[in-house]
Amino acid sequence: MRTTMGLAILAGVLSGVAAAEQFEAPADQSVEALLPESMAAGENFKVQDPVLSDGLMHRFVLDSRFGKFDAYGQIDLALRIREVAALTQLSKISPLDAVASGLGNGVMSEVSTVTDVAKRPVETITGIPRGISHLFRGAVAEGREAASDVKGAGAGSADGSGQSQSTVAKGKAAAQHYADRYFGGTAAERRWYKKLGVDPYTSNQVLRQAVHKDAKLDASAAFGVRFVALPEIAGLGIARHALDAIYNEDPAVLRARQRDTLTGLGLTPAEVEHWQNNLVLSPTRQTLLLEAAHSLDGVAGRAELFRHAMGLASETEAKVYLRSVGLLVVVHRQQPLASVLPGVRLPAARLADGRIVVCGAFESVYWTADVAEGERDIRESLPADARDAPREIWLEGAVSERARQEFEQLGWHIHENVGIVPAL
Repeated sequence: MRTTMGLAILAGVLSGVAAAEQFEAPADQSVEALLPESMAAGENFKVQDPVLSDGLMHRFVLDSRFGKFDAYGQIDLALRIREVAALTQLSKISPLDAVASGLGNGVMSEVSTVTDVAKRPVETITGIPRGISHLFRGAVAEGREAASDVKGAGAGSADGSGQSQSTVAKGKAAAQHYADRYFGGTAAERRWYKKLGVDPYTSNQVLRQAVHKDAKLDASAAFGVRFVALPEIAGLGIARHALDAIYNEDPAVLRARQRDTLTGLGLTPAEVEHWQNNLVLSPTRQTLLLEAAHSLDGVAGRAELFRHAMGLASETEAKVYLRSVGLLVVVHRQQPLASVLPGVRLPAARLADGRIVVCGAFESVYWTADVAEGERDIRESLPADARDAPREIWLEGAVSERARQEFEQLGWHIHENVGIVPAL
């Protein structure tokens, strides 16, 4: 009896070992190995060591004089570093320590999980963020279903448009929430953001409050300090006319102009409203997505890019999705696309010769359990007539040798290092 029990325990242990060996465990890496000196540390900041990976991206923690900030990947880290540089410039004009300390708890809450991971990686890390795993899953009808909630669902009598009063009220409330978050900035504040070369709709609350404070002074007094405006927001390639619109135009004006463009792409009024009211789609991100769609002029199905974006639910998810759409533009410049595919929420398209491309803005891909599940979700989410076609996946960064073998065995051809990793 004792021998049988021992064999059973041994079998269970061996089974667990075999299961563990099916997947990779990304190792922690040093800041020195991953980053150039200019990104590892600088005036008022230092990147926390070691750096963890979730199997898709490196997860950085930026420790600064103004608080700790998380960054999902090197491009996001470059944006955070630029924000710290902006805060450093502002601190030379007026005291920011009071602003930073007043927001310290809120800033820390944004990175507490990542900070804990850096301290206790084995115990805490659980895989890729929920929002990123959401990008792998099917979404053929997600945008339309979300829009239909605005268009047709709900109790109450109908108004003149045929929509229920409760539905109209929900739509108005969503629009008001969006306006409260993004429409409060002044032209003076946008001028400051342009001088600093950072996103005027950043979610960095320390920077937002600092700019809000100093912009009031700027409106009533002339400062001798002038910052050099950057040609683009760090990490985001963008045409000059779009950049000018982000910095110089009132967001309500941008919003009104978007409607005609979106309708021309085939979105219904309810879909337009739902897309415009998604809180993680800041005016900057909306402008960039529209710019990407313009770059894909002549490609069928571009409305799907906006339908998939309706379901974005977190800042991290929105950033990765937007950069993934940028990779689709890169593909189009090299091999013209025929149509954008419905289905998986990562940008996917069909080439004229029938090949399928899926784009993911991931910088360091390992074959983990989450990545294996994500690959299966992507494959199953493709339209039925695309599943047997030659498939390619285009990645911003690199894949491990193990991941390459697994993807190729499952029928994928890998294009890696498509994106440009920033160096400051």
